[in-house]
Amino acid sequence: MQKAQGKQLLLNPEGSAEKLLIANLLLYYGINYAGTKNYCLSPTLKQGKAIYKTIVSAISSSGVIKSKNATDLTITLINDSTINFKSGEQRESLRGETCTGILCIDEAAYLSDDIFNIVKPWCDFHKSVMLIVSTPFVKNGFFWRYYNYGLNNQYNTTTIDWSDEKYADDMEFILSSSKLEEYRKILPKNVFKSDYLGLFIDDDGSVFTDFKKCIRHNEIKPSDRLYLGLDWGAGGDGDDTAISVLNQYGKQVYLDYFNKLSPTKQIDRIEKFLLQYKQQIVVVQTELNSLGTPLTDFLKERPQISTLKDKFRGFNTTNQSKNSLVQNLQLAFEQNDIEILDDAKQETELAAYTAEYNAKTRNVSYNAPIGMNDDICIALMLSYDAYKNGNVVGNYNISITKHTFGKNNNHNKGISYIGQ
Repeated sequence: MQKAQGKQLLLNPEGSAEKLLIANLLLYYGINYAGTKNYCLSPTLKQGKAIYKTIVSAISSSGVIKSKNATDLTITLINDSTINFKSGEQRESLRGETCTGILCIDEAAYLSDDIFNIVKPWCDFHKSVMLIVSTPFVKNGFFWRYYNYGLNNQYNTTTIDWSDEKYADDMEFILSSSKLEEYRKILPKNVFKSDYLGLFIDDDGSVFTDFKKCIRHNEIKPSDRLYLGLDWGAGGDGDDTAISVLNQYGKQVYLDYFNKLSPTKQIDRIEKFLLQYKQQIVVVQTELNSLGTPLTDFLKERPQISTLKDKFRGFNTTNQSKNSLVQNLQLAFEQNDIEILDDAKQETELAAYTAEYNAKTRNVSYNAPIGMNDDICIALMLSYDAYKNGNVVGNYNISITKHTFGKNNNHNKGISYIGQ
């Protein structure tokens, strides 16, 4: 049995060290404590299935497995211990389980407090070990609380933080300083901060902090190829229709915004610009939400710009798609990949733009503060997205491997573990 436990799980190149830690501990408790019920909880079923496959692959020929069910994601060992895989997607159906071995919670920062409150009682009666592992996220939620419990030696909790200086040599071996510096340059600050420095990020605050260094005076040149972003307004006070235009170098060369105009007047004004530069236009990306779809259709049907129909691209704004736009623009400012015009209203919107973390849904949303608008911001993001997607010169993939360290052999001691 001990030989099976020592099988080389770490040979799996696809699994992060975090998930291999979970796999090893599930096997450790399942093998050494006969008849125990052990659990792995992940945010999604797909994530749990990956750990299930890792374990099955590692011990399939060892004789330790009595039975396995790939549908229910359950492994039964020959000593009648079980390893069960659950996901946060199951929500209320998670109630009523009892853990007698170990409960491993994977990517805990991405599970809601509601889910944690459902599964925490699984460990109460038998005082079972709970391993809570995650890449850090925001300073909110149960993972953040347990992380601090461990730092302060509260509630029988231990925190192991791989970003601690005492693990510096280990981290240098896994990820060199030069590679770390490379990621610092290509990733948004918050992503780099959480995924590579292992630090929690604030749950709200200003989003675009580096834009002022990118302000320049640019104008349209005859040789420019133009990428337009268009955010439609309702025409009322304060709600602008905004047009941002970038050239092939990522330089904003035109910005216009207006309100208090009827839909026809708005389209007239936009058409005038399109006609003037129609030979240079590469992409016209318009927001389609609300009035966006009919207004875009009306604009496209104008006979004089019929040759531009194929240049139009619609954008449906959801929380997820908007987040992608915001993060790309964040990175553009941080890496000096964009230049913007010196416009007071644009600067005000960028400076005020905020991120808000919803602890219940575990989502980050980006918006203008109450009482302000973000129309120019949206137009700028749409034009930058059009520019980036219209100038693809290659595809680059970054493979991120997460690493964790530390162990705990105390069967009755709760563990809060932060790792990557």
